[in-house]
Amino acid sequence: MLTTILIIVLVAFLFLLAFVLLRTLSFARQLPPAEPAPEEAVDSAAAAEHLAEAVRCQTISSLDGNAQNADAFRALHAALERMYPRVHQHFERQVIGSFSLLYRWQGAQPELPGVLFMAHQDVVPVDEAALEKWDQPPFSGAIHDGFIYGRGTLDCKHQLIAVLEAVEHLLGAGFQPQRTVYLAFGDDEELGGYQGTQAIVQHLQSQGVRLRAVLDEGGILAEGMLPGVKGATALVGIGEKGYLTLELKVEGAPGHSSTPPQHTAIGVLAKAIAHLEANPLPARPSAMLPMMRGLGGAAPFLMQMAFANLWLFGGLVKRIMLRNPKTAATIRTTTAVTVINGGIRDNVLPAEAKAHVNFRLLPGDSIARVCEHVRAMIKDKQVRFEPVGPTIAEASPLSPDRGAVFETLSRTVRSVFGALPVAPFLVLGMTDSRYYTAICDHVYRLSPVLLTAADMERVHGNNERISIAALGKMVQFYVLLIRRWAADMEQ
Repeated sequence: MLTTILIIVLVAFLFLLAFVLLRTLSFARQLPPAEPAPEEAVDSAAAAEHLAEAVRCQTISSLDGNAQNADAFRALHAALERMYPRVHQHFERQVIGSFSLLYRWQGAQPELPGVLFMAHQDVVPVDEAALEKWDQPPFSGAIHDGFIYGRGTLDCKHQLIAVLEAVEHLLGAGFQPQRTVYLAFGDDEELGGYQGTQAIVQHLQSQGVRLRAVLDEGGILAEGMLPGVKGATALVGIGEKGYLTLELKVEGAPGHSSTPPQHTAIGVLAKAIAHLEANPLPARPSAMLPMMRGLGGAAPFLMQMAFANLWLFGGLVKRIMLRNPKTAATIRTTTAVTVINGGIRDNVLPAEAKAHVNFRLLPGDSIARVCEHVRAMIKDKQVRFEPVGPTIAEASPLSPDRGAVFETLSRTVRSVFGALPVAPFLVLGMTDSRYYTAICDHVYRLSPVLLTAADMERVHGNNERISIAALGKMVQFYVLLIRRWAADMEQ
């Protein structure tokens, strides 16, 4: 009897093992061989000089729209006209809002939905206290030892210049797109894009424009940034998290601190915050499945096996991913207490206490669900809450990671950068591209530049720079992608 039971257990185990291995082997996406990019006579040195000139225009995001910033945007526009004469001769150009730019290149088949390439003109300010940490002044546009230095060289004037360089090159080569090509350069992305990109999309909607594909910043070619993954990986954003900030407010009775209640307004608020932090929204490892399929053989076999069989290993995967805040953020709606205020003196009971809690919403979670969760976790009528701030957004729809548009993008990445995996992923922050989901089902996010973790620290940080060679590769990428996306793609 015991022998029979052991045989049954062994057979069941072997069947289970075979099933797990079969699912693992069929899980990863198989990529075709990389096609070498056709030769394009791209002038990287000229592109570097043009980026340097754009950096010198200090187009810093400003809430008050001061005159100095306005002059900087005007100077940038004038520089673009001078540097790209063919673009400004052949494209229809419109200024939307204050300083956002929309270019239109009429396609030979105007009945086809167009394609649009994005970047933003504005940059974040530089910390004056950290100027000595820059090898070159942050708005000098200095070119030194093969790098262009300055604010915007990675976020994201490099993309603006690379797109314009590519289009100027294509015009010089006599290329005629089948689809209409749009270029859209917002002026307030770092402030949320409300006056810039949102207005551009509203303008296109008013014209009845429907787009086949959009490409913005947001993804990168990551080198050594994914645990266990060797070599470079192209991370293409197919969606982005939503955004919600709730203000929690508790009112109390002011008085002398010598006769306090059991919990002051601050104490009640602190208890509510503690409950929220201890009980975040549920984690869903399945959110990582598109990325893991895209990584394919670049990911360790055990990692592939775990994600291919979440029905079996889901609990283990969840525990491992939740140990690290960066990986935890990829599988759940995050909860971050970012601001707290209350009280006026140490011997006065607070009349009021407030806190801001920021949530970044995973697709599948909604603003309504987050509010229900907060209400359920706090369970205290003394704590009231409401949304605050200009930015309130549901998670964006996820663009397809299959079909002609994505496959053409993937093929172009591999043509220019070699046989690396192209993996769809969820952008944890926000980009202007979220507005375009209203008029396009294929909105992707990728800056075609190879970056390490050290390079990423330069974005919004000190010593921002890009190599001349990397900028040249970006131009080559856009030349090839515009040729392919602007063709009459099937599907």
